[in-house]
Amino acid sequence: MRPVRAIVLAAGQGKRMKSNKPKVLHEVLGRAILSRVMDAVGAAAGTALGYEGLEHLHLVVGHSAEIVTDFVVSNPPPCPFSTHLQSPQLGTGHAVMQVMPALEGFEGTLIVTVGDAPVLQANTLAELLATHRQKKAVITALSTVVPDPKNYGRMVRDQEGKVRGIVEDKDASPGEKLINEVNTGIYCIEWPAAAAGLNSLSCDNKQKEYYLTDLVAWAYHAKLITETMILTDFREVCGINSRVELAEATVHLRDITASRLALESGVTIVDPSATWIAPEVSIGEETLILPGCYLVGNIEIGSNCQIGPFTVIKGVVKIGNNTTVNNSQVNNSVIGDGVKIGPYAHVREGNVIGDSSKVGNFVELKKAEIGHHTNVSHLSYVGDAVLGNHVNIGAGTLTANYDHLTKKKQRTIVNDGASTGCNSVLVAPVELGVEAVVGAGSVVTKAVPDGALAVARAKQVNVEGWSAKRKAGALAKS
Repeated sequence: MRPVRAIVLAAGQGKRMKSNKPKVLHEVLGRAILSRVMDAVGAAAGTALGYEGLEHLHLVVGHSAEIVTDFVVSNPPPCPFSTHLQSPQLGTGHAVMQVMPALEGFEGTLIVTVGDAPVLQANTLAELLATHRQKKAVITALSTVVPDPKNYGRMVRDQEGKVRGIVEDKDASPGEKLINEVNTGIYCIEWPAAAAGLNSLSCDNKQKEYYLTDLVAWAYHAKLITETMILTDFREVCGINSRVELAEATVHLRDITASRLALESGVTIVDPSATWIAPEVSIGEETLILPGCYLVGNIEIGSNCQIGPFTVIKGVVKIGNNTTVNNSQVNNSVIGDGVKIGPYAHVREGNVIGDSSKVGNFVELKKAEIGHHTNVSHLSYVGDAVLGNHVNIGAGTLTANYDHLTKKKQRTIVNDGASTGCNSVLVAPVELGVEAVVGAGSVVTKAVPDGALAVARAKQVNVEGWSAKRKAGALAKS
């Protein structure tokens, strides 16, 4: 078993993004570009045969170094990591040089990758690691064939088909510019076997930078084993340099995810082009995803569900089997089996909804614990509340949970079998007993005992002839 570390290059400025935010922190389907790259590297090292899993992640930072570092500290990879400042930025070879002191004593494989390729798949990196190990290479470069090479480095091969070097676009001859096999900036490197080559890099080129690509030519001329793996779909490794490319990468990742769910999980996505699902989302068999849905986060959806149309689910969400979420928004909540939500419901953070319950149209929930077979059918707000089993919340019921003077929120408890009439207000802290009933239009400020009826409203008074008198008065004034 070989130890493996990763070097992620995230020092670039990204001027063409036209943004104050560092390029690698822009999001693709709910996660930062950098997080997606770190996820791919970590997963690859954990699944590639012959490797022990990612031992350490070295992150090279430069522009907005403090912001990027703070982000990684708050959103760390699942292994030890360290940041290495590259200032000034003198090329990719120079970036890797900043990590060399931290590699003292390390003997194993380095995955070196750009930090702005959010569609990069873990299985691609795992295959690259496997190729590198099987060929016993000192350096293995990931390449791809593109219809338009643009400004990518070209893979230059010898008569036997071996890559003898990578030529950057600005340094390429007219003949070399015609090559459409390009470098992706992703490598496996044996360490410390490649250390001498890294130390030998020079900046004698048009950009006056230290190219990591020159390491391939060094190994070739030193008669060390150099290998390449050609990636079929170049879109997977496209870097992000503009918001247009950000949108293109998002579309491609969406399409990859939709195909995987349909082919591997038995999910029906009616219109993949109008449905946005992050790769972290898990969906069970026979679930139907209708158009207009946006699902991002660590979401788990069971089998035989129907999601959408026009539904947003974000954050950490778990949804059971046979549940429907129609034209609604759900955030950071747990929803049981056989639940019906929507249309036009807003399930905010911190809710737990029991089996066979209903959250209907224009209902808002926040930090609510709802039992099984409980209905909050329409036009209600339930916040900081516990609702038992077989509870019925009438239309327009509100839990008044917030005191704007003290800035504190209080809890409402509605026990099993209780119900509220339309347009009721439960002023927290308050508790309704088992099978208690609140009359329509009541404002409840005190506990209601088990089985009791609470009516808290003014006595109705009928004024005879009031309409005629009002009309007469209005005519007299005119």
